[in-house]
Amino acid sequence: MIRINLFGKLSVTGSGGEQIPLAGAKTQGLLAYLALNTEMPPTRDQIIALFWGDRFSDQARQSLRQAIAKLKRTLADEADDVVLTEHDRVGLNPDRVQVDIDEFGRLVNDTSPEAIKRAVSLLSGPLLDGLYGQQADFDDWIVSERQRFSTLSLKVLERAAEYELMQGKTQSALDYARRIVAIDPLRDAGQMVLIRILAQQGERAAAIQTFNAYQKTLKDELGVEPGPELLKLMQEVRGEGFFANVAAPEHSVAAAPIAAAAVHETGRMSVAVVPFATIASDSQDTFLAAGLTEDVITNLSRFSWLDVKASSEGAGPRLTSAEMSAFGKELGLDYIVHGSLRSQDKHIRLTAQLAEPRNARYVWVTRYDRQADDLFAVQDELSETIAASVEAELERLAGRSTRDVALENMNAWDCYHRGLAIQYEFNADTNLTAQKHFRRAIELDPNFGLAYARLSYAIVISTIYFEAEGVAELLDEALDLARTAARLEPDDAVARFALGRVHLARGEYDRSITNLKAAVELNPGMAQAHCGLGDSMAYSGRLDEAIGCFEEAVRISPSDPYRWAFLAYGATAFLFKGDYEAAAKWAAEAEAVPNAHYWPTAIRASALAHLGQAEQAADAVAELRRLRPGIDSDFVRDRLFYLRDPKHVETYVSGLQKAGLA
Repeated sequence: MIRINLFGKLSVTGSGGEQIPLAGAKTQGLLAYLALNTEMPPTRDQIIALFWGDRFSDQARQSLRQAIAKLKRTLADEADDVVLTEHDRVGLNPDRVQVDIDEFGRLVNDTSPEAIKRAVSLLSGPLLDGLYGQQADFDDWIVSERQRFSTLSLKVLERAAEYELMQGKTQSALDYARRIVAIDPLRDAGQMVLIRILAQQGERAAAIQTFNAYQKTLKDELGVEPGPELLKLMQEVRGEGFFANVAAPEHSVAAAPIAAAAVHETGRMSVAVVPFATIASDSQDTFLAAGLTEDVITNLSRFSWLDVKASSEGAGPRLTSAEMSAFGKELGLDYIVHGSLRSQDKHIRLTAQLAEPRNARYVWVTRYDRQADDLFAVQDELSETIAASVEAELERLAGRSTRDVALENMNAWDCYHRGLAIQYEFNADTNLTAQKHFRRAIELDPNFGLAYARLSYAIVISTIYFEAEGVAELLDEALDLARTAARLEPDDAVARFALGRVHLARGEYDRSITNLKAAVELNPGMAQAHCGLGDSMAYSGRLDEAIGCFEEAVRISPSDPYRWAFLAYGATAFLFKGDYEAAAKWAAEAEAVPNAHYWPTAIRASALAHLGQAEQAADAVAELRRLRPGIDSDFVRDRLFYLRDPKHVETYVSGLQKAGLA
């Protein structure tokens, strides 16, 4: 039997398990059409109308004969009767072919756990993902088929989510809910499934953030508001408590109360935001503190690896050991975010703290001073910066906690965070070690989208910074990994960030910008996404927009592990713009970051040479040679393979040559 899979990308597998390649869009399209009509084979005229409707009749029929002959030859190694032509109809032999959608159709109305599980396993992606380009009638047909199977997929996934909830498997139920929303993001029913599960898990902030994003999307794209059932659900969610007993819809089987999953089972770090305290009773301070608390919760919730909770209980300006212990025990927390606010005239001082309740100690404290000319602007800026800084610090802590654990003893999340921590050291050896950890995480959990994304990015980094060989093949692998990440985590900024960075390395700037804009929209507090977007815009010639992105990245996350890269990419944009003083300044700041690569030194040398500061430029080149022995201008040209504008390459390299690089 030949196996034809139409979910995801079209694939054909022979009886021995080998892949059968299908050359040509017409061959793929014809097989897909026949596979979707196994019960009622189409007529020749129906096929011609879809594929050759713009040709004269005789020419179209000749094209059909050639296409059928080609398809028969492609499948002839399996059997010579896979494609049948009888009278005026063309079809696939049901005795020779198995099609995944036929099996899926038989399972759709079967409510047994086994049938649900099998039906979900068949949903490897959208129907005939990426198959277009025949002609208008064909494209219209395939769009309608995708819509039909999307409706059936939603039915199966909703049933699967409800069953998982009934079994107390909240994380897998949440994964199904996110897949539902990814398939049809403008459907109230899907959003209700996701929001209800988040609420039942106690993730009030995430539920509210999900609703707010959906409400905005509906208004922007359709000009409508959510329906009354969803609005009623949100009234319940916005009430007091953590909603372990939020009522399920009448058709739902998930009525049993669900306990919060343990941190070590989900892999997510549990963190609560305690309301920010005010030193005085000033109404403006109270207003700002409350807004900051809510916005920090929302912004932290955008980092999917964090399990963010809110506490209705307040505290003083600094948590006591007893308060830390009480909050931690009540909510099952790994960390607590807290802070205090005071003001005098228009001057605001905010202190933010990250506490570890298990040991009753503070692990991170910082202070911000601002002028309150625009309270909302200050609130937005501080909440984004606090959330990004806290997330970066929590990532460091997660990586450190696995430092002494052997790889074979780590679970998937341990491997993931250890890989991140190692990668931040930023050299060729640690990059390869990080890749090893990400691959192990995927091996342990094949549905771990973030691990695919970070492995993809690690491979991209190896091609740009660590002189990896076989760049084209590596970037192909990185693209496949990033696409898998985006499929598994369609609403996660890290997945879209990874996809954008691969497209950038491949010189596909428009696709890169599209994906990185999506990453920023999904998580405006992700500094790396802002930096990646700036990089793509810089190479596209949109230099002023690019510089704004780099400035935002540096502002949002001033202690980010990739801070040196934010500054180095910003320096590159200034170099291309001809602002050599700013380029040299940003590059020098990048060099001062402990884990910086040698490229910022190259940028500074080029900028100084363009400024005519020959002695300083020569010193920079000498430092560059020390950091990267044997470097010359030909090497630099080769490593700038991702630049498509020859003027950018010439500006970069000519400056280095003026500085004395051979």
